[in-house]
Amino acid sequence: MNLTESLITNNSIRLNAQATDWQSAIQIGTDALVKAGVVEARYYDAIVNAVSVEGPYICIHDAFAMPHCRPEDGVIKTGFALTVLETPILFDDIDEPVDVLITLAGKDSDEHIEGTMQVANLIEFDEDFSKLRACKTPQDVVNLIDMALAQAAVN
Repeated sequence: MNLTESLITNNSIRLNAQATDWQSAIQIGTDALVKAGVVEARYYDAIVNAVSVEGPYICIHDAFAMPHCRPEDGVIKTGFALTVLETPILFDDIDEPVDVLITLAGKDSDEHIEGTMQVANLIEFDEDFSKLRACKTPQDVVNLIDMALAQAAVN
């Protein structure tokens, strides 16, 4: 599943979103995926429970988290949601505030690989997320991801 295609098809880009804590930050992305028919509502609970038990395994880069859980936790089909928070939030046991989240729902262990690689390209292209934070519209986000993919193809 292509990251850009998923974000556009699912109308799942949220910019300058408001969250009071890590749970509400995760809720923004999962709500977008529920609305798009990508996951069941219980997917949110599964992620929150997993983070509560296992710690913030979803925090994979400075200021960035990738909320996700197992396919059997309510995934209907593979998809992504991107959330950029207006104000960063903290996860327990993590000193670095998070304000960029890409929620991942993988239907199986293979279908989301392309999109995950595109997320990695975006992180490499915009390591401090300043370009992503500057995006004002979903189309700006799509253009940024396209630039990251073009740069990755050159390298």
